[in-house]
Amino acid sequence: MLDVLSSWQEPHGSGTIAESGALKAMQADDDGSVRIKVTPARAHCPCCLLDLIDLRNALQKKRKISSAFIEVEGIPDVHRWTSSINE
Repeated sequence: MLDVLSSWQEPHGSGTIAESGALKAMQADDDGSVRIKVTPARAHCPCCLLDLIDLRNALQKKRKISSAFIEVEGIPDVHRWTSSINE
């Protein structure tokens, strides 16, 4: 998980997801489930949404990760973003 998150680039060129401040929290459980909280840089930007979908897919490809859930916070319509990312 850390290798993906430490190298994942924010789509608007602000560095990695951690450097940009978008990554707010992360949790990994013993069963292999991962939960991440993020605040996208731009609240209504389709590339931010697509990038978070790609991030979730990359996390789920890791052998030791059984499931990945990305929760969006700090923008309007967070429930729509969170639902779209985790379909």
